[in-house]
Amino acid sequence: MYDTQSISKFNFNMNFSVQCPKVILFLSIIILFMSCNDPADSPYPSITFEKKTAIPGTGRASAVTFVVDGKGYVALGRTATRSGALNDCWMYDPDLDSWSEKAAFPGKARVKAMAAVVNGKAYVGLGYDIDYGVYTGGNLKDFWMYDPVTDNWLQKDSFPSTATDACVSFVFNDFIYVGEGFNEHSFTNEFWKYDPAKDTWSRLKDFPGINRFGAVICANSEHIFFGTGFDTYNDNDWWEYFPASDSWKQLKAMPDNGRENAISLSINNRFFVSTGRHFGGNQTGGHLFADILEYDAVRNVWYDRGNIPSGARENAIAFTINGVGYVGQGENDTQMMNDFWSFKP
Repeated sequence: MYDTQSISKFNFNMNFSVQCPKVILFLSIIILFMSCNDPADSPYPSITFEKKTAIPGTGRASAVTFVVDGKGYVALGRTATRSGALNDCWMYDPDLDSWSEKAAFPGKARVKAMAAVVNGKAYVGLGYDIDYGVYTGGNLKDFWMYDPVTDNWLQKDSFPSTATDACVSFVFNDFIYVGEGFNEHSFTNEFWKYDPAKDTWSRLKDFPGINRFGAVICANSEHIFFGTGFDTYNDNDWWEYFPASDSWKQLKAMPDNGRENAISLSINNRFFVSTGRHFGGNQTGGHLFADILEYDAVRNVWYDRGNIPSGARENAIAFTINGVGYVGQGENDTQMMNDFWSFKP
């Protein structure tokens, strides 16, 4: 009689010997794919940071930033998880390395709002009211214009959708583009365009990739790059948007497993993504990033440029003034952070 264990072992060995070339090929493809997603060798040294004066207070997360006439502004956000919502606004003077408080945002205090600047005026709004829980109607649609000269706020036409939580936004040809937020019930792929001259919104084609929120956009007068975010898992894809045709093109993915709540900067036609969290689920929480990655638009590759001082974080702030990047604040797994740094790429 045949021994069943011997037969099973023989069948396994025969099957493995037949399948082994396919297994090796499959593993080789995986290794090749992983290596192709590694950062390219950078032609630049690691970034050097200079410590700057932090915003008065104890730190904040999930704020908005904008730049007008060589001054940086930080507004809104929160001082603790699910509490401490803020509606204040601060101006940073890079020449004096100092902060001064400006007129408070007139709307409800909030987190994960958006901000954009057109013709010397800042447009701030949307976001989420943390007095509400998830799926309970905390999405905010109001939209305001801030004039730094008069230090006054003026309410404008409200956003036409409830997809307002953790949107991305950018400016191109004096139009403001907003999209990819959470709408109280689900992640979205909506994109909208706001005309400041007419105070009107119009809907664009939906983003063709995965619906998400908590993504980033890097934009200048020539390029608009978009990626990362969260849609029940983290994304690391990277896209370019073309406003003239309202179309998208997928590019080289980021050299990681995806992140959310990161920051992005455009500095002298160069593009950077930094910090954020790779969410690992409610049991582990995942891990935070301190890295700063640069996307080379000519070569379509990524470079690892080093790490932000003071450690990993998410929901940080970032802006650019006269070719200098500024980053800081945010939160890690134990505390709000109240640091502020500058760098030249």
